[in-house]
Amino acid sequence: MSLKPTSNPSRWQFLVLLLTSLSALLGVASTPVEARVQAVLIWGTDEAKPTGKNLKEVDSKLRDRLANVFKWKNYFEVNRQTATLPSSAKVQTIKLSEECSVEVKLLPENVAEVKLIGKGKAMVTRRHSLSKPDALVLAGDDKNKTAWFVVLNFN
Repeated sequence: MSLKPTSNPSRWQFLVLLLTSLSALLGVASTPVEARVQAVLIWGTDEAKPTGKNLKEVDSKLRDRLANVFKWKNYFEVNRQTATLPSSAKVQTIKLSEECSVEVKLLPENVAEVKLIGKGKAMVTRRHSLSKPDALVLAGDDKNKTAWFVVLNFN
């Protein structure tokens, strides 16, 4: 029996349908072509904005979201960086301060893996589904009863 494309088109259509179905059933991993990430370093405190510091208050929506979970009265943006993540599973490092950076890479199934680096040490690693509209928030204590946050938005 010959499977020439001209002999019976319905066989080819069936074969394509079968292969497509099998790949879906077997869970063939799909990695996004590329994604953009915005990383924001935020400082949380009960104190007023220090004079002489180049800080700005976070927008009210983000402040309300943080205040619903955390105890601080004031949240200031320290730095904001945007990067494009390649699909090749290469790690993209985003430096937010002398002591804080994040390493981000795209994984199959539309997931990003984020590693938070503080003072040269890996602090935490999280995976985040890129299909979720919510931001990923990582946090830690700082000196003088303050805290820092890294908010990551993917699109």
